[in-house]
Amino acid sequence: MVATILIGAILCAAVSITYVLYQITYNLFFSPLRNVPGPLIARVTPRWLMLIDMAGRRTSWIHNLHSRHGPTVRIAPNELSFANMEMVKVIYGQQTTFPKAPIYDTMSLPPFGIFSMRDRQDHSHRRRLLSHAFAQSSLYESEPLIRAHVEELTQRVQSGLCRPMDMMLLFRLVAFDIVGELFLGQSFNGLKAGTPPQFLHDIDQHFILCGIEGNFPLIYAMLLRIPIPALQRFLKARQRLIAYGKETFENYISENGRMSGRKDLLTKVVSLKSDTGEAPLTDLEIYTEVSNLILAGTDTTSMTLTYMFWQLAKNPKWQQMLRQEVGEKVPTSSGTVPGFSELAQLPILDAVVKEALRLHPAAPASLPRETPQGGKILNGSHIPEGTIVSMQCYTTQRDAATFPDPNAFRPERWMAPESEAMKEMMMPFSKGSRACLGKNLAMMELKLITASLINKFSVWLGPNCTDESMVMTDHFLVLPKGGKCEMIFSRVEES
Repeated sequence: MVATILIGAILCAAVSITYVLYQITYNLFFSPLRNVPGPLIARVTPRWLMLIDMAGRRTSWIHNLHSRHGPTVRIAPNELSFANMEMVKVIYGQQTTFPKAPIYDTMSLPPFGIFSMRDRQDHSHRRRLLSHAFAQSSLYESEPLIRAHVEELTQRVQSGLCRPMDMMLLFRLVAFDIVGELFLGQSFNGLKAGTPPQFLHDIDQHFILCGIEGNFPLIYAMLLRIPIPALQRFLKARQRLIAYGKETFENYISENGRMSGRKDLLTKVVSLKSDTGEAPLTDLEIYTEVSNLILAGTDTTSMTLTYMFWQLAKNPKWQQMLRQEVGEKVPTSSGTVPGFSELAQLPILDAVVKEALRLHPAAPASLPRETPQGGKILNGSHIPEGTIVSMQCYTTQRDAATFPDPNAFRPERWMAPESEAMKEMMMPFSKGSRACLGKNLAMMELKLITASLINKFSVWLGPNCTDESMVMTDHFLVLPKGGKCEMIFSRVEES
């Protein structure tokens, strides 16, 4: 009996070792991707990329690989990264045939929202139903709701003058309050409380869970079965997000009805009717969609603001230029938040925001796509169907040929006519039919908040805010290594 068990164990071990050796041999010497440059360990196993991803270093690691190997890099046995302009339209353009990769199945709350939908027809249908609510004309109607929260942020900064404030936290709270107001019909009141509500903690945990489930699905499945209360509370963050979205949506409908005439985006989504006779969104689809939009709309805006003000604190010349430009529209002494129609076309403000989005995109990482049936020729090589391909805006937007002195904060580059290469390589909101639905809303928030604060205050770096503390880590969305960004504000007339 013992001998039989021993023989069985030896056979299992032999089969496992043989399989591993086969995979290594195939990936190195027989794979259609064998001639694509990349690290040896990445060509052998996908686990290395997964570990890099979980460590928050995926974006910088891939960027360094492109600096070393050129525009095409093999980052896993079945995954390639590209970095040249010609590939942008092919992979992400309006007419692309590359669908989103399977990893997106783990990246949103079920049932799948517009961000993670992989089927082209399903996505097109959903986008047609939602796009009206995010049109610029629609957002102008919602602007008073946004400006009220910007004014609250301004007052919060006013109350903390001349001492270090964690602006990353305040920017997260105001962005969170705004999306709560717009997508759930009520503010989360994070700024008023000064601390993140549970929903925001659940968002943080959700993105960690996405990384675990996407990279290590077996480990994730095992964790679900471990009866440790603290662990189970962590793992149920998604369920809490869905439950909160459902409860808030139902309360909203109960109190306001479906045709209330309110100016928030939820009312506009609830009252949507398709011009083509397509089925409208169900209640389940609506509250899941708005919950996903809150996930997407909080840290993207807040991290862009964090890094933009970090750069402005290091570059007081641009503070002064911005203040002069905005002050011509709204005097510094005015107690009002500038209107977006007054700000939309200001060239210096536009240049500062664009440069912040270029240098510090909130979602800097790869946007993976799956090579369609029959394969494709990319950069002169045949890429087999099923191969995962991607580009990351962190790298395209630091292309030295397109953006000279690419690591420097130089808003002036956007004050001359943009080249075609600049337009193509700039993709902080992605590209084509899968571009971010909330781009107009993000730009409105970024410009309103930046203009309001810079018009009234000068900003300086706090003593604990250093280049080292602001080094980027990313788990799809970016986060400063130090976990905060302390700044000091003073009234303009006092600076």
